[in-house]
Amino acid sequence: MRKKEFYLQVLILAVPIALQNLLTALLNVFDQMMVGWLPGGIADNGLSAVLLANQIVYIFQIVVFAICNTVNIFIAQYTENGNEHLIKNRAGFTFIIIAFVSVVFMLICYLAPSFVIGLFNPSESYRQMAEDFLRLVALSFVPMGISVGIVFMLRAVKRLKAALAVNVCAVALNFLLNYTFMFGLMGVKPMGLLGAAYGTIFSRLAECIAMIAVLFILKNPLVGRIREMFSFDGKFISQYFKMFFPILCNEIFWVLSTTVYLFVYDKLDNSEVVLASVNIGQSLDKIVSVVMIGVGSAIGVVLGNVIGRGNKSEVDSFARESLKFGFFTGLAVALLTFGAAFVAPSVFRNVSAATHYTARNLIMLYALTATLRTLSFTAVIGILRSGGDTTFCMISETIIVWVVSVPLVMVCGLVFKADVYVVYLMSNVCEVLKLIVFYRRIRSDKWLKFNTPDKIAPAAEITVLGEGDEVYAFTADLRPETEKSDQKTE
Repeated sequence: MRKKEFYLQVLILAVPIALQNLLTALLNVFDQMMVGWLPGGIADNGLSAVLLANQIVYIFQIVVFAICNTVNIFIAQYTENGNEHLIKNRAGFTFIIIAFVSVVFMLICYLAPSFVIGLFNPSESYRQMAEDFLRLVALSFVPMGISVGIVFMLRAVKRLKAALAVNVCAVALNFLLNYTFMFGLMGVKPMGLLGAAYGTIFSRLAECIAMIAVLFILKNPLVGRIREMFSFDGKFISQYFKMFFPILCNEIFWVLSTTVYLFVYDKLDNSEVVLASVNIGQSLDKIVSVVMIGVGSAIGVVLGNVIGRGNKSEVDSFARESLKFGFFTGLAVALLTFGAAFVAPSVFRNVSAATHYTARNLIMLYALTATLRTLSFTAVIGILRSGGDTTFCMISETIIVWVVSVPLVMVCGLVFKADVYVVYLMSNVCEVLKLIVFYRRIRSDKWLKFNTPDKIAPAAEITVLGEGDEVYAFTADLRPETEKSDQKTE
């Protein structure tokens, strides 16, 4: 029965998380799709330019994800172990970190877009387009970061309905504004590629304002008095950064590896077609992968709740169930991806026939690797990080990716001049090795860094500080319901 309850909790949480990730993916896909509608033979170059600029946006989002994933490790446990009053404080700390990171990224990309894009050594045919697009879209970083932070923390406290409604409205607004600015509606002069950047700026700003309003109107547990939110203790800050830096380094090294892959793709023959095809394929993959992300993220929250209850045998059991769940999720993602391969490229009407053909074949390869990628995601995000095993994840994943896949991709693409399909498959060799390592780690029980005794203490005296000098104390029965006697709890 406990396993059935676990599956039910995961599914209840996975559905809104998957929908939110779907909407986030659609925001990106709408941009790509409408760029593919641009006339005058510039669709291929426009897609390549947006792909490079969005790689910087993706790096920014990855940093924000690392910030939020770290704090959610704590918040998920607070909701189960009687420390709900700490949620506001941890949320305030997270908002400060996100605001700082967002401003830094915005200034760098706005003031020096040529330097940032130049790191990719792009073709001159689309370099200037990428720089102009990045300079504008950088203005959306602050509202984007705050919105993403709110959504992630709402997942940890299992309050997603209002945020999901805001996401729906934001996607609709983004589509309308993008089309208006790119092609001209209601008297607006057509701006072409840059119109997509303006649409992103205004839709992200509106989404951020609505998210903040939702928190205050619904009196969400993430917000409170200034003193509650922004008075931090050194012990938590030390714990936070001890877990944050491995997560951040893990994500950054992974994103840098994908940047190397883009660099290699750009050096392949007919690079405009290759990059445009990769852009189309990745856009579709992000949509279909919301199933994988939803289940993996939900497992992370629910398993964090289980860890907060302190029963180690229950934690071990649910960790094994999570891998089974991840396997079947991966199969679902693979089937969805394969079916979409024959439909998705046709949405990009004005790209070349070669781009359509290459994109279709790439998407089928994405389907081939979907189950492995899903299991790896479930193991890292859903299980190991929930247990605080962030350093092991960072070291093992970084070594495997940079010692195996990155060299294989560079040798095959730059030395042997292999086609894009071989290069992609070489980039996924690491997924097999990661899965073996992560599975052995989970079976070893070394991944659980929090104190979770096999038996929960039958009772504990808890002291709670009230307003002013008031102190309250009470005794709580912490045994499972089946073990409790008829005695009343004071």
